[in-house]
Amino acid sequence: MGKSLEEMCRLVTGRGTWHIGDIHVSDGPHGIRAQEDGAKNNDSYEATCFPTASSAACSWNKELIGKMGEGLAQEAKALGVSVVLGPGVNMKRSPLCGRNFEYYSEDPFLTGELASSYIIAMQECGVGTSLKHFAGNSQETHRMTSNSMIDERALHEIYLRAFEKAVKKAKPATIMASYNYLNGLPACENKHLLTDILRNDWKYEGLVMSDWGACVDLPECISAGMDVEMPDSCGNHYDEIWNMAATNPWFMKKLECSVDRIERLNDRYKSNVIQSRGKKNIPDSIREKNHKLAEQIAEESIVLLKNDGFFPLGEIKEILVIGELADKPRIQGGGSSHIHTTRITSFIEQFEEYGIKVRYARGYKNTSFKRDAKLEKEAIRKAIEAKEYNIPVLFFGGLTDIAEGEGYDRESFELPENQILLLKKLLEVNDKIGFLSFGGSPYDMELPSKCKALLHLYLGGEAVAGACVKIILGLSNPSGKLAESIPYSEKDVPSYGYFAKQEGQSRHLDEVEYRESIFVGYRYYDTFHVPVRYCFGYGLSYTEFEYADLHIKAGDDEKIHISFEVKNIGTIAGSEISEIYVKNPDADFLRANKELRGFAKTFLNPGEKKQMDVVLDDRAFQVYQNGEFQVIGGEYEIQVGASLNDIRLTGKMDVTGTEMNVLLKKSAGVPLSETDFYSIYQEPCTHFSDLKPGEFTTKNSLRQMQEYSRLVRRWIKLGKILVRLMHFPKSLRDPEARMMLEGILEGNIDSVCNQSGGIIKKKTMNRIVASANRGKTV
Repeated sequence: MGKSLEEMCRLVTGRGTWHIGDIHVSDGPHGIRAQEDGAKNNDSYEATCFPTASSAACSWNKELIGKMGEGLAQEAKALGVSVVLGPGVNMKRSPLCGRNFEYYSEDPFLTGELASSYIIAMQECGVGTSLKHFAGNSQETHRMTSNSMIDERALHEIYLRAFEKAVKKAKPATIMASYNYLNGLPACENKHLLTDILRNDWKYEGLVMSDWGACVDLPECISAGMDVEMPDSCGNHYDEIWNMAATNPWFMKKLECSVDRIERLNDRYKSNVIQSRGKKNIPDSIREKNHKLAEQIAEESIVLLKNDGFFPLGEIKEILVIGELADKPRIQGGGSSHIHTTRITSFIEQFEEYGIKVRYARGYKNTSFKRDAKLEKEAIRKAIEAKEYNIPVLFFGGLTDIAEGEGYDRESFELPENQILLLKKLLEVNDKIGFLSFGGSPYDMELPSKCKALLHLYLGGEAVAGACVKIILGLSNPSGKLAESIPYSEKDVPSYGYFAKQEGQSRHLDEVEYRESIFVGYRYYDTFHVPVRYCFGYGLSYTEFEYADLHIKAGDDEKIHISFEVKNIGTIAGSEISEIYVKNPDADFLRANKELRGFAKTFLNPGEKKQMDVVLDDRAFQVYQNGEFQVIGGEYEIQVGASLNDIRLTGKMDVTGTEMNVLLKKSAGVPLSETDFYSIYQEPCTHFSDLKPGEFTTKNSLRQMQEYSRLVRRWIKLGKILVRLMHFPKSLRDPEARMMLEGILEGNIDSVCNQSGGIIKKKTMNRIVASANRGKTV
């Protein structure tokens, strides 16, 4: 190696904001957000904005996700980027998580399969990936200080499963350790997570980096298995790591291992930086190709949730479009994944390209939840006119930028109030309205479901308007299916009361008890017979499909092989997503009723049929118990269908295995009582929500300390002023401004200091903490 201790200590902390050694890393995951040090969050090079993960997952198309990875790699190389920070594979524990748009699904199997395709394709093109956020990062509220308390089975079967699949199948170049604490320890300092599980059990050989500002105690992080802190800590951690390495031979070996991984990553990917010097722009040919690819992905991902004969509209000559989201479409979420793109076409422009006359009414303002009487009046008048002249009406609505974004969780499950008030009035004067839905996560769709049709776009990237208009006009057949359940109510969600700032969490915001255990999403709704508005795997088509001829057999490879036929019995060509579930043996055990274990997507012309072949992986009949995954014996049912609740074919099979540990019975109910939860949660309890003077450290936030220090409260006021000045004339509701403000208030004070670029000195940080401790030491 030949490096001095000084060089090694410098190498395990980022160089500036975006470099690890000599290589340039960039935010993703649905576009390349390449930028230079010191730039504002949204000041990045122009690039393709692909559909977000929440949207792309609804395609259920691994090959297409792979093509997205290839397209991203081409643009990364053009911009000198060596590693793209993605994909994100955290589970969608609650629809209120502000960052759910960056994640694929509530199901770890589907997530792991899609993420693996993304990683393999991108890395085969010579660009590294960073699988994130490892692990248990399920909310944005207090994301740097909250402790995710997850029992062992739920941790391995739900929250680690997608990571494990991607690590073993795709071998990502890097993994990003998350902000949160996991079972009492910060993820970056969690040896059980980073060494015992990741390296020893899964045999991972790549590099582990911290999320930006997640590393506070660098020596402890290196000891646990992390390799490099990001970004540059401005020398604030240098003395600690130098002293530890100089006096501790064991730690010196750990440091050498981290440096070796950093150098190997640099050797593999540094050519991207060299090739792009002096250029930093994406060739038009690549941008044009990727724009078309973004449209294809959006087209396959849009989900038709309801259709009372409204779509397709066919050869119409005139249309009424209502809603500002039609003119200014929401194509992505706010935060670190925000992509700068110039190729956004409005829905109005897209309709006009087909020679359709568009009447338009703004209806509401995207930047507010408050109604605008003048805009409402105009929209209602035009809706009445449209009914009189038999002109189709489309309402564009859903979650706007101020409703959800990175750094904060959603405050409500409702549709924005101004849209609710307007849509109610519109339905009173015109009952022939189609609803076009935007959002990174489910919301209350009671009112949209009263429309004649409901087309859910999620956040479909820069070309979503073109893809959507094709489906509306019948030039393309919708084929997307939900990668998550859409519940009737926030209170139906299994984590309700134990997520973010909900009732039940109000006194313990930093101890997040995962009282639903393994019952996330459809595993809960299906097992406990809780009805949902739209179930997991659901999506309509303009044609119909028939299933037949199911065969189940054990192959020579000792795996279960499933085959069946799918036939298009309609009159329109289209694609069908077939879903394979394993129904577990009936018993009063803490086990889901059934679980997704396979899927396949195929295109069929009218009258055409194809045989589908799916192989179940080794986890199809296993649960995590006794420190490992074990096959549980019993009679299982293989179910093949069009959605979770639309099963077309079934077949039973006996599986030989061990008995299941009955720690709790299903009849205990979800969420678990405090007694039942702590009977399966075996980790030490923490008291992060009840810290008192004398217990604060640089791992704590200004918000945690504000009650005990006038100096802290002054810094909070200063932070708010700074954010207002930096983002003027935008309000603090703006996603970029709000993310920055929440980072200052809820980020650990060490991160706030380091990411100030040296403006806030280490001695100032220590003085702030000391003021909260009232002179006491920890």
